[in-house]
Amino acid sequence: MIRPTRTSGGIAALALALAVTALLLENPAAAFAAGSLALFLLWRGWRFESDLAAAATSLEVIRTVDRTILRQGTAATVRVQINLTVPPGMDIRVRDVPPAVAVGDAPPSPPGRAVTYTIRLMAPGETSFGGVAIEAADTFFTTNLVCRRSGAPQIRVFPAGTVGDGRGRGAGSGDTEVDRRMAISGQSILGFRPYQTGDDPNLIDWKITARRDTLYVRQMTGLSGGAPLIAVDLPGRAGDPAAFARFSMAVSGAVEGAISARDGCSLLIVAGPEIVRFLPRTTEIREALAALGGLAPLEPRAPLYRAPGPAVLAARARVPRQGRGEEETAYLARLCGALSAFAGENPALFAAAVRTAFSVAEAREVRVYSLLPPGDRSHLIQLAGEAKIRGMRVVLKAPAGTGTLPGVDTVEVI
Repeated sequence: MIRPTRTSGGIAALALALAVTALLLENPAAAFAAGSLALFLLWRGWRFESDLAAAATSLEVIRTVDRTILRQGTAATVRVQINLTVPPGMDIRVRDVPPAVAVGDAPPSPPGRAVTYTIRLMAPGETSFGGVAIEAADTFFTTNLVCRRSGAPQIRVFPAGTVGDGRGRGAGSGDTEVDRRMAISGQSILGFRPYQTGDDPNLIDWKITARRDTLYVRQMTGLSGGAPLIAVDLPGRAGDPAAFARFSMAVSGAVEGAISARDGCSLLIVAGPEIVRFLPRTTEIREALAALGGLAPLEPRAPLYRAPGPAVLAARARVPRQGRGEEETAYLARLCGALSAFAGENPALFAAAVRTAFSVAEAREVRVYSLLPPGDRSHLIQLAGEAKIRGMRVVLKAPAGTGTLPGVDTVEVI
């Protein structure tokens, strides 16, 4: 149902006043003016509904989900682009409508802009998206419209807490294969997604592929040997509230999913070169969520610094000198000697604390969640450097377009 704006309300009030004047004074001119204004409002309302119907007819939704088969309570990342033709003089904003059983909302955006957001499916069964919500307004009227026809893709949610029989790849009956433990200790299936070029063919699940008539691959919870380590980098100051809300949801979903699917999870929260909280190898979701409670931007009490730490200094001290001139070779020799001395004497308190946390966590992979705001990132460089010294795989989870860090193996968008 369309709603009048202040402009339409003023015109309607003027038409009513003219109509009263025409009745009291028997003034034909006032009656004609009141009727003209009323007809104008009726025409503008009809024109608004016609333009809105034409825009809804041109609606095109391009929506992808990183996993279409997943466990109850697991977070899923949705990327959607909603295209439609905007009539002249009309302002339109569109918003994706998540499934009814999902926690998390998509932000409104102009048509044609790609939006990424995170949802968590809280009820098992087959579900689909609710469509697209359209907010349209012009000078005289405004309305909200939900188009229900754009619900693809369908998502299959399996109950949480179900353990399969572990009889091997594609084995089992029913849907228990989602929670099936693999032969390698500590590795399990988080969900399934359509096959993409470059995926390992060994991860293809042939039972899901046969059922869906398209190739699906398993998404594993992580590497074998040790619970995953999730490192959270708190920004130093408040920025975009929506971005930080998506960041917090991604962190909470990752911690909850890691604990639910594996034998524990280690949590490391830092604010600049300072460890705020460290929770090693916990198997209690409540304990982990309590550690994440009140997650908010935090100005570090320790001053920021740009010292790269002993690991980076030692690497710089081993700069190859072949093929260089005599003067440059002599300069590099003196520089490497100085760097070697500093590499041995640099206290690097933050690096030492991170090294201790890594040794307690005994993880093979560290997943670093950060908004990567502009400014000093030396603490993250040290964290990644200490992880590489221990032979850990470093996965950076950051918003699109924020860049990467030295020593990172994989960058994933949140």
